[in-house]
Amino acid sequence: MTIPAAPARSADILTAVLSNDSHAVALRFGDRGWTWRAFAARVRAAAGMLDTLGVRPGDRVAHLSGNAPAVVEIALACAWIGAVYVPIGGRATEGQAAYIVDDCAAPVLLCGDGRADRMRRVRVLMPHLRELVDMERSYEMLLADAPPVTHRAMVTGREPFCQLYASGRNGFPRGAVITHASMAAVCDALADAIGLDSTGVSLIAAPMSRVAAFSQALMGVRHGAQTVILPAPRAAAVLDAIEESRVTHTFVVPTLLAAMAAEPGVTERDLSSVANVAYGGAPMPPSMIRACASVLRVPLLQVYGLTEAAGATTVLAPADHLDDTRVGSVGRPLPGVRLRIVDGEVQVSTPRAMTSYWRQPEETATVLTGDGWLRTGDTGHLDADGYLYLV
Repeated sequence: MTIPAAPARSADILTAVLSNDSHAVALRFGDRGWTWRAFAARVRAAAGMLDTLGVRPGDRVAHLSGNAPAVVEIALACAWIGAVYVPIGGRATEGQAAYIVDDCAAPVLLCGDGRADRMRRVRVLMPHLRELVDMERSYEMLLADAPPVTHRAMVTGREPFCQLYASGRNGFPRGAVITHASMAAVCDALADAIGLDSTGVSLIAAPMSRVAAFSQALMGVRHGAQTVILPAPRAAAVLDAIEESRVTHTFVVPTLLAAMAAEPGVTERDLSSVANVAYGGAPMPPSMIRACASVLRVPLLQVYGLTEAAGATTVLAPADHLDDTRVGSVGRPLPGVRLRIVDGEVQVSTPRAMTSYWRQPEETATVLTGDGWLRTGDTGHLDADGYLYLV
């Protein structure tokens, strides 16, 4: 099943941020907000900070953090100087985080969530590391003191933007290398599918170290929407944020969607601003989907994807949720995505697939076929209309 690719846009996410000179709010986190001008200034300062720390084009910059605006700032600062952003989730153990830092040979590790002291205790496991930055103590000071970086690194859409770690067969995570063009393309395809533009308000309610929320945040800044970041995904906090910020779009995992529907007083909440709530990342029975839809009374949109494809590959539109058969599927492929079933396995072909697993050619060969398809490891089938059903 093939959907034609959408018209080409610039592969550079950073340019969209730097060219937005609006006084409107770009990011919100807690009771703080930053205009587009202020946000761009912080990205410039973060680029200067990384340059001062000795980060050079092609270097990996590891960032251990929960949800925070710094995730977007540092990712775009890496793009400015030609470095590669490597997010590490705040729930990772010190050992897991150290493995990723060592695997990607990052010269700099930025530690948030009060993790710096604990990561120093395992520094022996990170022999390539030159600088360990305590974000709580030093980040704002480093931004304030950073010299301006006037010239951007010359990067093309084919060069790596980020390195996202996914679980491996041997228990060790593998770093999927995602290019600038790939990340920009998934942002555009998903924005078109959910209807997000500069008038929208996008709520980040999932861990930004994972591809779904990370690409959602980048999608918002690329398309000029206001992005509201929640530090922790709790049902009451999501509902509060929707009401207070007049959220139009968000993405949640199925357990959070169910918790939102079960939250006391949810039927009294004002969710009228919501254009749709996307969900995905785990199976969700049709009966639960219908129950959540009937309680929340907002359009639901299911997303299926994987880290190695830079995120979303299929979408089940709100209208399809009304069909008793199609609601059991994960939808149809996004523009530029092809699907096929080989011996029961779902395989994906898309220009935005990862280039490789970092320094793991044998592991790369197990998931990228010789004819350019990405093996998902999921079992499923396609119906005559191109809807994908997972088993």
